[in-house]
Amino acid sequence: MTVFEYFKEPQPWINLTDYTLWQVIMFFIGSVMWLICYVDTIIDIRKKQTLNIPIGCVVTNYGWELAASTVFLPNMGKLLVFAYWGWALFDTYIFISTFKYGYKQCMINFFKSKITWFLAIGIVISFVTQATFMVQYDIPMAPVSGDIINLYMSLAFLYLLTIPDYQGNSLITGWSKFLGTGIINLMFALKYPTNYFLISIGIACAIFDVLYIVLLYKKRKGLVLS
Repeated sequence: MTVFEYFKEPQPWINLTDYTLWQVIMFFIGSVMWLICYVDTIIDIRKKQTLNIPIGCVVTNYGWELAASTVFLPNMGKLLVFAYWGWALFDTYIFISTFKYGYKQCMINFFKSKITWFLAIGIVISFVTQATFMVQYDIPMAPVSGDIINLYMSLAFLYLLTIPDYQGNSLITGWSKFLGTGIINLMFALKYPTNYFLISIGIACAIFDVLYIVLLYKKRKGLVLS
């Protein structure tokens, strides 16, 4: 349902017809964790002029949020619609910051020198592909497309650990991303217990998120990552 179709008719603040109260609470807690992730990233952008989230993931994540906020609105109620818009608002600042500081994540000069073009083309592709996927293949709240980019994000975080002297590795970002994704994935696993693709990709996200946190702790202690 597009944003124009959604507001043609009265919508509840919380949809307790399709979701239980506990499912709504779990999703809300997960959303708050993601908000913490964004706030921590924005703080480090302003303090360190660096990004805590891999730039490719900022592009895919921002494209997902734009699509989920305009052409495939959540059916959990207006409260969650506004939450999605809030995510998109915070991520707008993060995405704009990739044009200023994203080059710091590039270890190949070809990509570093042309990063503006890659980011501009990338966000168009990200929005179009995810919007069409949501409309044609996804289920309500778009968890399938969300988890696909989340798995990519979980893997890409490991790349940040390999950048020499990179200042954008944050335990707060790592933990809040892990908890936010994990709680939301658990909610969807309980709602769709036979959607094995969704469950398996959620488990994979958790594994790589934990791996990033463990390796980051080791790096903070000065241990060799091996």
